[in-house]
Amino acid sequence: MKLLEYQGKELFEKYGIATPKAVLVRQSVQEVSLSVPLVLKSQVPFGDRKKKGGIVFVEDKASLASELKKLFEKPIDGALPKEVLIEEVASFSQELYLSFSYDTDSRSPVLAVSLQGGSGIDAAKLFPIDLTTGVSGQFFKESLERAGVSNPSVVKIAHSLWEVFEKEQALLAEINPLFVLQDGSCVAGDAKIILDDNVANPSHRPFLDLPGDIAILASGGGASLLNLDILMHYGGNPANYVEYSGNPPASVVEELTVKVLSRPGLKGCWVVGGTANFTDIYETLLGFVQGLRKVDPKPTYPIVIRRDGPRQKEAFAMLKEVAEKEGYDFHLYGPETPMSESGRILVELVSKG
Repeated sequence: MKLLEYQGKELFEKYGIATPKAVLVRQSVQEVSLSVPLVLKSQVPFGDRKKKGGIVFVEDKASLASELKKLFEKPIDGALPKEVLIEEVASFSQELYLSFSYDTDSRSPVLAVSLQGGSGIDAAKLFPIDLTTGVSGQFFKESLERAGVSNPSVVKIAHSLWEVFEKEQALLAEINPLFVLQDGSCVAGDAKIILDDNVANPSHRPFLDLPGDIAILASGGGASLLNLDILMHYGGNPANYVEYSGNPPASVVEELTVKVLSRPGLKGCWVVGGTANFTDIYETLLGFVQGLRKVDPKPTYPIVIRRDGPRQKEAFAMLKEVAEKEGYDFHLYGPETPMSESGRILVELVSKG
């Protein structure tokens, strides 16, 4: 889910990232308590708004009403804006680019920094983040220095932007441009925030209630539905199915686990997914364990877990310890075992029970 600019800036303010003085309008206005020059921004979920006529500059308030009217009547990629953001134009000494996103190659979040905000993002330097060790203030300081930025205000902004990215479970948190003002302070000139749909709307996760006896918690989007066919191919009978893709917090997986394992008459459980690039495997399997502990009566049937991705080794070490101390029948498989084979193994275990 891509937020509109003003919604992204509301998140920025929540996390202490300064934004220009602004007012959001939903219809033409005659007066605003802002100082000219002003920039008027059409609030639509599309990029390149300036090139498409969705961003205009106003030098005097006399032309404000007419320019607003034009923006409200101008479609951008087929969409008419319901709101226009009016901001004071920042007087800056430098424009930077700053973002956090996920990188498929490193299979981790990355900090991207460019000394050329606006159109210079292709030259951004990337700094992968190791999820096993977390992020420290020193990481931001050293990474920005390597990118050519030594301003402590930018370091602070980077730390706050990381909090937005991490705590809001975003897929992208971007400031482009980040204005560095004459006094060295910083203001976010724009906000691009993309949230994981599954996190933003957890109640919309796919769920199927079926007549069998094997619960399934799957990850991998719609393709994970193929696991139902795999299970039935080997003679298994699915009792239900829930999909928890994206990078959900432990609390979401905990809730889904309780939902699927509270079904009476279960004989097995399959937690299955391919190799994830963006999912914190430890976080999601911690949620599974937390949910498992809430199920009454305590599950004694075989639980086959086939997962791979960031922090998978740490997750499996945690699961082995839980199984040993609490008596759960876990069977753990990583990338060396195909998902289909783990399904066959589960059906065999259930049949022996």
